[in-house]
Amino acid sequence: MAFCSNCGKEIPEGSTACPACGAAFSPNTVPAGPWDHTSEFEAQDISDNKVYALSAYLFSFIGIILCHLLAKDSPYAQFHAREALKLDVTTVVIYLLAVFFCWTCIGLVAGIILIVILFVVRIISFIQVCKGQAKEPWLIRSIGALH
Repeated sequence: MAFCSNCGKEIPEGSTACPACGAAFSPNTVPAGPWDHTSEFEAQDISDNKVYALSAYLFSFIGIILCHLLAKDSPYAQFHAREALKLDVTTVVIYLLAVFFCWTCIGLVAGIILIVILFVVRIISFIQVCKGQAKEPWLIRSIGALH
C-alpha cells in the first residue's frame, strides 16, 4: 500500500499520480505511510539537532523542555518534542488510571501492560531518531492535539 507524499492519501497500485491531488508518483520509490514525516525536514536540520530530539525521548518532560529551549528553530527537534510530549502525557494518564483501578486485578494488569507497551514505543522512537527519521510513534498517532 502506497501513500501520497503530498497529501497522504492512499495511491492505488500501479498508479503514477495521486488520484486526490495529482502529485506525480514513481512506482520505484519506497512508499511511506502518512505518519512518516522524514521527507519534510532538511538533512542538515536532522543532523544538527538529532541530540536535542533524542533528549526529548530520553529525559521525558525535562528533555522536552530542553529541546524546546535549545532547538526552538529546528522543525525536526520540535516535531520530536511534540511526539515525546504525547508519549509522556499518555503515560501519565495510564499511570493515573492504573492507580485509580488498582483495586481490581484487571485494571492493574492492564495498566502495567499498557505502560510496558508505551515504554517499547519510546525505545522505538529513540531508535528512529538515531536513524534520522521522523515518524509518528505507533499507538499515539491519532492524538492530534499537539500537531
